[in-house]
Amino acid sequence: MVDEEPKNEQALCEAVISLIGERRVESITKVESVDTVVRTCPAVELRFETPTARFALEHTRIESFAKQILHGKQFTRLLEPLETDLAGRLPGVFFLTVDAGAATVPVAQHAEIRNALSTWIVENGGTLDAEEDTGSDGNCELTARPPSVPFEVTLCRDASDGSELIIQQRTPPDLDALRPNRIREALNRKCPKLWQEKASGRISVLILESDDIALANRVVVTDAVVAELCARNDAPDIIIWARTSTHPWKAWLIKDGLRVSKQVPDAGPFILAPKGVTA
Repeated sequence: MVDEEPKNEQALCEAVISLIGERRVESITKVESVDTVVRTCPAVELRFETPTARFALEHTRIESFAKQILHGKQFTRLLEPLETDLAGRLPGVFFLTVDAGAATVPVAQHAEIRNALSTWIVENGGTLDAEEDTGSDGNCELTARPPSVPFEVTLCRDASDGSELIIQQRTPPDLDALRPNRIREALNRKCPKLWQEKASGRISVLILESDDIALANRVVVTDAVVAELCARNDAPDIIIWARTSTHPWKAWLIKDGLRVSKQVPDAGPFILAPKGVTA
């Protein structure tokens, strides 16, 4: 069970620094952490150098909506054990769907809620039609707030063969409107620090990390970033979107100098090979 957020930052930054060196056909001559030692003012995370250039780098994980990472962690910690507990006990393949942010309950209540959900799923699963047999017009799903469960769930019987439960979150209906807000907040946090470094002659680099392939694919992230850059005068020199939700990790250039999005030649994908990270 995953109960902690993945900590990709150090490995990802090292991989991107190597990528920049490879693209310039230069070695990396110096890398230093900055924000761990500079406390008098906001500082970038890393500075690094090649024989011909100096760089400043910032990294941030981006969300598609507020508290997505936190809510995903809470959802997984509470409900993922049901997939193991109910394997082999159900008459088919079922999906249990919960609204994003609904499963935010104290850890002390988790066992009681899982027991209540397990009982309710077993009792009601056999009353549903399998959607692959009847289509969406059948009695395929049930939405309810089961006894002792403080949030609403939807149980859907997908197939009559097999015996499996798959948990999933229902995303906010206004996701396309929420995502630009998260991108804007990320740029507001990172761009001013990079702008200070750029003013001192360093090439500014911003890594936007996504580990959510379902909601944050390259196209939607790029479109949101480009739209936000139009309203800023402190854009970094280089913006890289890194996908860490699949292995191997991959990266694409969103901005390289004055070129943005489709104007960037050879924008990727680039395979990232971070140290200590395996598929």
